[in-house]
Amino acid sequence: MREQLKKIWPEIEWIKNPELKEKTYKCWEYAVENSVLSAEDLEKIPFSLLIKDCKVSFMNHKRTAVQLAVEMANIMKNNFGEEIKIDMDILISGAILIDVGKLLEYEIVDGKLATSRAGKLIRHPFSGVAIAD
Repeated sequence: MREQLKKIWPEIEWIKNPELKEKTYKCWEYAVENSVLSAEDLEKIPFSLLIKDCKVSFMNHKRTAVQLAVEMANIMKNNFGEEIKIDMDILISGAILIDVGKLLEYEIVDGKLATSRAGKLIRHPFSGVAIAD
């Protein structure tokens, strides 16, 4: 599982703090192990079931969000200097984990990805916090 996650989430390796890096991996391992989806599926499924014919994959969307967060933080550090302190490890881990709960929202119905009843009741922000806790 770890090697699969390293393949789809190379940004986890950007985290310098070994404890936080490990916790980030563990969250994703738990989510994938408890999902109907595999790590490889995340590179194929749309990032949203609410957008008709969404062509952007979950992982493309997620990795782009992480990369944008890092770029924005770097610009802020450059522009604000010592006026602002940004813990890049927390920022990266948070951006990587922001939608981890989505993996628990899904089910496969008639061969198609759908939001499960549980996923409708407990949305991914809440399940994601539970995973990270």
